[in-house]
Amino acid sequence: MSLLTAIVDIVVALIQLVFAVALALFSITVAINILNRVTKDINEFEEIRKKNLAVAVYIAGILIAVGNVVGQAVSGISKAVVPGAFNLPAIIGGLVQLFIGLPLAIVVITWSQNRVYTWFVKAASKLPKVEIEKFNIQDELKNGNLAVALVLFGTFVAISLVISQGVSFLSEPIASALTSLLG
Repeated sequence: MSLLTAIVDIVVALIQLVFAVALALFSITVAINILNRVTKDINEFEEIRKKNLAVAVYIAGILIAVGNVVGQAVSGISKAVVPGAFNLPAIIGGLVQLFIGLPLAIVVITWSQNRVYTWFVKAASKLPKVEIEKFNIQDELKNGNLAVALVLFGTFVAISLVISQGVSFLSEPIASALTSLLG
């Protein structure tokens, strides 16, 4: 391996790292913006300022879930640029993987929150002296209900683990198809 090849490989690795950080920041920004729209009744940052652990756990679950899925997509993109080679179809496949994985994660996380809410209502309806009409996840979080936050946290992380594995190999068949088409 020549010195020039080694320097190019190091530069490529640094570019991959910068790109991964940029994608992480972009993804978390998108997730937080969507979170603000979904939880209209909660000012998350005000609740955190008040040291509301339930809201903090809830947000942490969403951020970890999004990061987990985006991490798989970044991995798909990173596989495209290996030392000494550049594979445009693989990069395109990785980007498609990212732009499928991120919205899928956000949609499924939002959907899962609604499913957890339905489950809570069904469980509460079986308990004596529980007014299920007054149960609202956002109110529970604002009131610091850490148990609700932990259930949501676990749900988000579990779903993201499944989604991340589902999208982890998307880039390879897409790259293979593009290579065949361009080939």
